[in-house]
Amino acid sequence: MKKEKLTCEEARKIDIINYLSENSILPIRENNNSAFFLSIFRQETKASLKVDKRLNLWFDFGEGQGGNIIDLVIKFKGVNVSEALNILSNNSTPFFFHQQPIHLEISQTKIVVKAVKPIQHLGLINYLETRGISISTARSICKEVHFILNEKKYFSIGLKNLSKGWELRNKYFKSGSSPKDISLIKNSSTTLMVTEGMFDMLSLLEMDNSLIKKADLLILNSCSFHEKLMNYKNDYDEIDLYLDHDETGRKITDKFVNEQMNFQDCSKLYLGYNDVNDWWINKNEI
Repeated sequence: MKKEKLTCEEARKIDIINYLSENSILPIRENNNSAFFLSIFRQETKASLKVDKRLNLWFDFGEGQGGNIIDLVIKFKGVNVSEALNILSNNSTPFFFHQQPIHLEISQTKIVVKAVKPIQHLGLINYLETRGISISTARSICKEVHFILNEKKYFSIGLKNLSKGWELRNKYFKSGSSPKDISLIKNSSTTLMVTEGMFDMLSLLEMDNSLIKKADLLILNSCSFHEKLMNYKNDYDEIDLYLDHDETGRKITDKFVNEQMNFQDCSKLYLGYNDVNDWWINKNEI
């Protein structure tokens, strides 16, 4: 079935870096604001094609030309505007560009999950790398989830919860599909490891990939679910808490450690950082 053709306004929202990765074109180097590529318009050994991450615009220093993604496709493919829009419309699920990350509450979203598969998209793999997570570690507990939000298609790293909803994360998107719940991965262990978010747990698994065989894993997905930990207090000899170093995380940790003998505060591992992933990224200078 042929996809509906994008308008110019819609096409300009497609992330240029992701479009290039869809075409197996990866940056030579990048920083928080820019990514630099070998020119796609000619042979060269020094990267002269710059993409501004904040503005979602490109500029080729070798030719003194630049513009938005439509301009890029026109020059790259040798087509006109209408043909460029057809190409972008029929490209793989686009990673839409947003100048600021989206943070949506579940009550505001109508997310419809359309497909779930092993993580394979280069855009998501690149995103995982910025968080210090390898594809093998991510695949151990997460999936690539394609979904529709407000009639637009997106895809994200997804972690399934016990109520069959999904926590969804990509470079520009942080939300989830209903219903919300904790996530629990059982490995027949007498030890339970607890984190607030999926990237905290992935960081622990990246640090020691044997943990997934040594412990059961519980991701709260929201601190509002912390009381559910009481449901597991009699199932484990030890429950290790790796919660955030903010006021909420400290209160929850202190509550369980002071009231329950088998709860352990493991937050000293990332002392000086807000959470496990923040510590892991800085430890490895991602």
